[in-house]
Amino acid sequence: MNLIEITFFLVLLCSLLTLKRRGLHFSFQIILFVLLMAIFIMGDWRWPMIPLYILPILLCWRLYRRESTFTLKQKITFTGFLLLAFLLPSYLFPWSTFHEPTGSYKVGTQSFEITDHNREEKWVTEKAPRRLMVQMWYPTNEVKDGQKAPYHSHPALYMKDFSKENGIPGFLLQSFVKQETFAWEKAPLLKSNKNFPVLLFSHGYGSNRSQSQFQMNELASHGYIVISIDHTYYSLGTVFPDGSIPGLNDAPFSQEPEIMDPYVIEWSEDAQSVANWVEEVNAGSIADHSWLEQLEGKLDLNRLGYLGHSFGGAAASHTLAVDSRFKVGINMDGFPYGEAYQLGVDQPFLTMTSDEELLPILIDDAQYLDEFYERIEEISGKEYMISIDGALHMDFTDFPLLSPITSWIGMTGKVAAKEQHAQINETVLHFLEQHLINAEH
Repeated sequence: MNLIEITFFLVLLCSLLTLKRRGLHFSFQIILFVLLMAIFIMGDWRWPMIPLYILPILLCWRLYRRESTFTLKQKITFTGFLLLAFLLPSYLFPWSTFHEPTGSYKVGTQSFEITDHNREEKWVTEKAPRRLMVQMWYPTNEVKDGQKAPYHSHPALYMKDFSKENGIPGFLLQSFVKQETFAWEKAPLLKSNKNFPVLLFSHGYGSNRSQSQFQMNELASHGYIVISIDHTYYSLGTVFPDGSIPGLNDAPFSQEPEIMDPYVIEWSEDAQSVANWVEEVNAGSIADHSWLEQLEGKLDLNRLGYLGHSFGGAAASHTLAVDSRFKVGINMDGFPYGEAYQLGVDQPFLTMTSDEELLPILIDDAQYLDEFYERIEEISGKEYMISIDGALHMDFTDFPLLSPITSWIGMTGKVAAKEQHAQINETVLHFLEQHLINAEH
């Protein structure tokens, strides 16, 4: 719960305790309605809290009827309902779900538009260059007077797109997408004598750049600059600085490689466009954004990595096969569409999968599973294939933080999100430390 909701609950409790003192009770009722108006005016209302919002109206109705006393049974019922209305929504759809990053640094974040004039956009009828939105997470220590970043900058659009893509009511995400994260908006870059390693990240098919902030914040707190890509026309809730909204394309996901391979190649080209932009930023060639001047000469381009979840993991594997600028890669539970298993990946490449004992239960296509393991072994080798105990596909994202209901209905695993995310982050950090930071490049 946020501060205004806690205040609302405490005033409501005081209102209940002063039923026999009509003047004081009336004063608390006035405060309740002022708080209620503030909640709705500021847009902080949440649908799980609606029962709590209704209680002042019931109390006002009793006051109007001049009934200032409750029977014992009414008191017990009303108190139980109040506690249920307060505690149950906070448990099922918590307001704040992220765990504080464990690294030495605080985290800053902001978003940028990248336009690649050497590539033509394939999803529009008129001729136009390929445009991408990216979000950067980076280490900082100067957050005085700063503002924490929300989970998503356009929550209403995100909820609408999510509902359309997944067939799940978007309002269920209301608390989640509006919450504050541990990243500070537009904070200055950490002052350091050392250059920063850079990681690119790609989301899953039909997801978005915000999907794995449990990981983005953790990596940035350990000194990495992480750049998450919205793959335009494949991502939810994308809005460009000029206000244009590309939306989602009409290409459904398929398990057939001949259908999905061209999309992986397009995503790989997106990552290479971002890598080109990173080189320009490091060279001081971006003239239209003063904040980026802090990054000039501060990016360690010999320590460039690429990680992705699901389809984004496939894009990472293909990219490392065709672009030697990337020194390491990580695929989190993605079938490796593309040509990486044919071309070969020479760089260290980690593949993390859902619990190998659960996969055959969840995926009943034995041929698909056999090809999955055959391809990832060809790309990563057995040494860099890791099954995460108890994990399901969505455990590699922020999704299990939405609600414990996701685990109850089998969308995420039975391991608590905090422990599962800690295991994933520790595995990723150990791999990067060994093969990106401490290795010779």
